[in-house]
Amino acid sequence: MSTFDKQFIPFEKLHNKDNWYGYTHPRMTFFNSDEVIKGVPFGQGFLVATEVGMMDIPHVHDGCDNYFVFTGAELDKIFEAEFEIGYCIGDSAQHMEIYHITRPSIVKAPAGVFHSPVYFKKVKRGLNTMLTYVGKENGRVYPKNDTEGKEYWVYERDGARICVKDPTIECFFCGACFTDSSQTDEDVRKAMQPYYDNASTAGKYAYCVQELRKDYHKISDAIMSPRCVFKGLEDMEGYGQQFSFNIITKPCTLGDPEPVSNGQIAEFLWFSGCDVVEPWESFDAEIEIMLGDDPERLEAVKLDCPGIIAIPAGMWRGQITVKKLGKPLCFIPYYTQEKPRYKLTQKIIDGEKTLVYNDETTIANPTAGDELFLQIKR
Repeated sequence: MSTFDKQFIPFEKLHNKDNWYGYTHPRMTFFNSDEVIKGVPFGQGFLVATEVGMMDIPHVHDGCDNYFVFTGAELDKIFEAEFEIGYCIGDSAQHMEIYHITRPSIVKAPAGVFHSPVYFKKVKRGLNTMLTYVGKENGRVYPKNDTEGKEYWVYERDGARICVKDPTIECFFCGACFTDSSQTDEDVRKAMQPYYDNASTAGKYAYCVQELRKDYHKISDAIMSPRCVFKGLEDMEGYGQQFSFNIITKPCTLGDPEPVSNGQIAEFLWFSGCDVVEPWESFDAEIEIMLGDDPERLEAVKLDCPGIIAIPAGMWRGQITVKKLGKPLCFIPYYTQEKPRYKLTQKIIDGEKTLVYNDETTIANPTAGDELFLQIKR
């Protein structure tokens, strides 16, 4: 057993949304806490729609940015999927801009900006939404009308939401009160029509919608090319996070042969099956990752089920070895900040242990203060 096994967080098979009609369950989710990586406000999960429908009502998140990554359900065919989404975002709940998305894309909903509903207009086998929250609070604020038609505001963190079917328990978003198995595609279209009738055409939030890139790479012949990538600030104003969908097709070893440390950025390494309608059933792999506090003493962390490896800034990481692979594997490395992902390695130079940046700057015989400098260098 490794000292660093706690850095692997398997996705729990949560059943709190089993009553949501038109979505798969259980779903893969991860929300970082200070017990995993301190001070990194980050949460993420997949929500997979299998039917035409609407997700959510207009609302804002007061304390975090919200991001939606839309793809088809088969991640090994990410550029071939057919789907259509109408995404609402704007300055008010009454007059929102609507953007139609038919290719793998990321959408940003800045803190304090109205967004939703999301209209799943065309769904084949499944339509995947990777939801990400970046901030300290993801409480929701949304408008409602009282019995006299006057608007008032609801802040969900002010108190517990009570179940509308059983007033003795708190709401846990089971979906029984707002998903309807008898609704037709036409019913959903009619429910969306008022948003289209009142839609703003200002285009103010066009910058928040960005198609994901095709990356023709030479990383490894075990990873499908092109892969699907997002390069942060290069691709979207004000969004420094970076990630890529890497589809691994055979056993391989990835990464640098020498241990490295991304000194100022936490890494979240996501592993799942490629079919997000059946993410556990489509996972058939054994993976080993070397982690440690010292480049000379790394320990193997092993996983054989979907989950995330959470690596704090400054922790040393060796290579990723896919030892067994029965089905294609999806590997998503996710970096949560815009700071440069410099690599730090340890070499022996003139007989002395030396920390080396990837820009070849060195500090021989580093003191504790030198190592602190290395951690904050940009």
